[in-house]
Amino acid sequence: MEYGFAPLFTGGSGRSGTTIIVNLLKDHPNIHSSLPREIKFLTSRFGLIDLNFGRSLSIEEGFIGKRNNIAAKVIYIFGKKKQDLFVTYLKSKWWSEIGKKGKPRGLIQGISNEELDLAIKNFQEYFKADKKRASRALFYELSAAQIKDKNIKFFADSTPTNMMQSDYLYKLFPNARFINMIRDGRDVALSVSKEKWGPDDPYQALTWWANRVLKANKALLKVRAKDQIEIRLENLILNNRDQEYHRLLNFLEIEDHSKTREYFENQMQPKYMSIGQWQEQVKDPDLYNKKYEKILKDLNSKGVEINKFY
Repeated sequence: MEYGFAPLFTGGSGRSGTTIIVNLLKDHPNIHSSLPREIKFLTSRFGLIDLNFGRSLSIEEGFIGKRNNIAAKVIYIFGKKKQDLFVTYLKSKWWSEIGKKGKPRGLIQGISNEELDLAIKNFQEYFKADKKRASRALFYELSAAQIKDKNIKFFADSTPTNMMQSDYLYKLFPNARFINMIRDGRDVALSVSKEKWGPDDPYQALTWWANRVLKANKALLKVRAKDQIEIRLENLILNNRDQEYHRLLNFLEIEDHSKTREYFENQMQPKYMSIGQWQEQVKDPDLYNKKYEKILKDLNSKGVEINKFY
């Protein structure tokens, strides 16, 4: 079955604007944002990318990730099929888990259990004959179930790790578009250190940020230039607001719209950026800044240029 929309993947390191860019676009008449905002069944462990292309150790972050990667390989050796594991997760934690506010979060937010079961049935029926085609069809079937408007051009997902696996996403979805969000690493690292899911030390979070930026850059080399755009959050909100806003719309080939413009003008304001807080909140900010400058120099030597705006 043919669908009239394409995947739109935003990503980058967490706390870099990967969600706010989708919030900006979600009320545009040509764009539908996924529910949940982050689709776990694509790039998470045992997701569709793993199922089709495997999961290399290079994608893992830290000891726990590498340990889980090896454990997964052991599971496969002992006969647990990847397809079965994928379906198990799809019907459990990716379907519904308790979110931060104590409410169910997952695919349950956007589709019915009956729609999920039908999509899984179709997936299992065609998987053996052509797993990539079956995987692609599953994504579109679950996405289309959320869409009620025939004018939708893009189905948007804001999972940060999308960029780190953009090369594989592009193989699975050749018509996809990618928005790579970049933000000053010092601000990202401080913000990440306050979350439960990342390094709790800002200095360690700087290294974590650089690792994600580098891996995203390498993966995006496999994506055609016309199908990707890099958005620097500081440019979009602080420095070149209108220019960057229209550059984004031109990339997506969509017209400006009152609701999108209203969100941009009211919600994407410099006062919400929390820029430079590391100068007061990080222990020894001079040392922190020196480490960041060293990281930028190292990234530049590897072909990744990140401008330092302040």
